[in-house]
Amino acid sequence: MFKRLSIMLILLIVGLAACGENSGGGGGSGSSTTRPVSSDELLITLAYSPEKEDWLTERFEVFNSQRIEINGKTIVVQGSNVSSGAARTQIRNGALKTTIWSPSASTWLEVLKLETNNPNIAEPNPQPLVLTPVVISMWKPMAEALGWPDKDIGWSDLLELINDPEGWGKYGHPEWGQFSWGHTDPEISTTALSTVLAELYAATGKTSDLTVADVQSETSQQYLRDLAQGIKHYGYNTLVFSENMEKYGMTYISAFPMEEITLIDFNKKGPTTPLVAIYPAEGTFTHDDPFIVMSDTTADEKAAAAKLYDFLLTEESQKLAMSYGFRPANVNVALAEPLTMQFGVDPRQPRQSLATPPAEVIVAAKDAWAKNRKPANIMVVVDSSGSMRGEKMDQAKAGVDFFLSRLPIQDNVGLIGFSNVPTVLVPLATRTENMSNLQLQVQGLIPNGNTSLYDAVDLARQELDKLNQPDRINAIVLLSDGADTSSLMTIDQMEDGFGESSIQIFPIAYGADAEKEPLQRIADFSRTQLVEGGTDDINKIFENLSRYF
Repeated sequence: MFKRLSIMLILLIVGLAACGENSGGGGGSGSSTTRPVSSDELLITLAYSPEKEDWLTERFEVFNSQRIEINGKTIVVQGSNVSSGAARTQIRNGALKTTIWSPSASTWLEVLKLETNNPNIAEPNPQPLVLTPVVISMWKPMAEALGWPDKDIGWSDLLELINDPEGWGKYGHPEWGQFSWGHTDPEISTTALSTVLAELYAATGKTSDLTVADVQSETSQQYLRDLAQGIKHYGYNTLVFSENMEKYGMTYISAFPMEEITLIDFNKKGPTTPLVAIYPAEGTFTHDDPFIVMSDTTADEKAAAAKLYDFLLTEESQKLAMSYGFRPANVNVALAEPLTMQFGVDPRQPRQSLATPPAEVIVAAKDAWAKNRKPANIMVVVDSSGSMRGEKMDQAKAGVDFFLSRLPIQDNVGLIGFSNVPTVLVPLATRTENMSNLQLQVQGLIPNGNTSLYDAVDLARQELDKLNQPDRINAIVLLSDGADTSSLMTIDQMEDGFGESSIQIFPIAYGADAEKEPLQRIADFSRTQLVEGGTDDINKIFENLSRYF
């Protein structure tokens, strides 16, 4: 079963690599466990993806305490937490030397083989350590309104709800408003690409043999567009959504695709309203974690790695992994808590698995998502007060330029600058129409005067309201380093102006000396996150924000 699963996932991740995937499971390098090794010890290293941090850290300590020997030397395991894509890049570039590699999916090895043109870079047939399916997380009361747990809920049910003008009122809960959901970017997220493929399978009624013609059919394209109408915003990783769901609860979004382990972790925190896992009736994918021994290891290191693998597959180790929310790879270990309904998951699911299509179909699916994603109206609001002088403004200009260059060409984008008073420098129009003028006006920003923060945000709202396009994401991207010093309105008056508006505000507190309190309040009433950054990371912040649209 594991071999078949691995083969099914290979094309999925290869497709991601072809689409520009350069990270998996989160950021770059994380923690590591190291100590000096003596001449009578045999060191083996394991680079693992972040979701396994707690489990493997504890297991390494226990394994090392057993003082297992190979040819008279005591095995010592040292681990490093490195996200899947970053590890793949570092191994490829020679920056990471490791005995064993455990990315989030065994298919990252196939990507590495392709990129290095070395099919023998690792030992053949790596085996999984743990498994986790992709689910649609939904607030329990909302799922119950749809018939959960007795009814198998699928994409067709969500689409029907998205298209219904009554929204949740159809199910007796008008206070919940319209159905909304979030979606990460399939350019960088395996879970997101799995979700897009699942949507396309649902559009065709198939569970296997998806073709490019299927993906490019008008029926499938319209299905993606219709589902996208329910999107609140996109995002660059699962953490953004799970943190907002934890903070804002049911007022944030109705549902979000994630791995089962993420849902369990969310519910372990004891939220006021728990999430439950919807395993789409039309089918879903399962992700795995492998144990890959690199081929340049010595015979003794390979033998030591085998000892470690056997230890990690023991009943004790697998039960510990399961306590964190993983499904055991050892088939002799029965599913148990927290893989129970108490934590929102169904151990009997998924009942329908989807076959991973060929690479060309995966690329077509990614392209179809990009073409049919929900378009956006974005007003960029930039602080040009006196406190922005020098490098702060120079780097801010570069960051805004970078942000603009990454937005889809069909999005409408405008620009407001503010100091003593706010000014619409570029009215909202398509990025294609506005790009030259946007770049010109951004470079022309001169820091001077006071900070009319609240007036600027209100002016951006007015500009978006003029378009009156509820079928788009309507957003304000706000960069400021200071508290309001010159607005005619108060922050309360500014909030009142938004009322029940669907406009979202994404504030950036810019600089170590930024006044965060007013910006945090703006994020809170808009149910978004305050992002903090400075001149050294503003480009990365804008890159991440560009994936919200």
